[in-house]
Amino acid sequence: MTLNSNPSPSTCIGFTLFEMILVLVVAALIAVVAIPNVQPAIASMELKSATRDVASALRHTRGQALSRGRVGEFILNVNQHFYKVPGRQKSYGLPSAVKLKLFTADFLMSEGQGSIIFYPDGSASGGRVTLEGAGKTKLVDVNWLTGAVVIRDEIND
Repeated sequence: MTLNSNPSPSTCIGFTLFEMILVLVVAALIAVVAIPNVQPAIASMELKSATRDVASALRHTRGQALSRGRVGEFILNVNQHFYKVPGRQKSYGLPSAVKLKLFTADFLMSEGQGSIIFYPDGSASGGRVTLEGAGKTKLVDVNWLTGAVVIRDEIND
């Protein structure tokens, strides 16, 4: 028995048009089912990411105040969805799908913009940044006495 290494012209390798169309139809059906289920997950990840970004920026601002021995100011613009940290001219954007609120002790600079102040001893003016999206609410609290930054989920009573 010998194996023929050259296929005869009647045995073509490849896919038929029907097979290719069938694969495309199956892929389209999977996309139709998967996309609506993925969108809430993306919105949830945007909320988590924005929350971590804000908390990190607040911690960075506190660290700058401690290490430099001078006041550090975290600035948040809730209308235009950006924040600034001391020592950098750059503004950092937040997703527009995430609704922002800032509660702080009278450090409002203009409409929709305010700040949380960190002092050289580690304390702060205190405040809370509330982030809402994907049907969830995240809180980033700044303790006025210690300057500690804590992320919490809002608990509805």
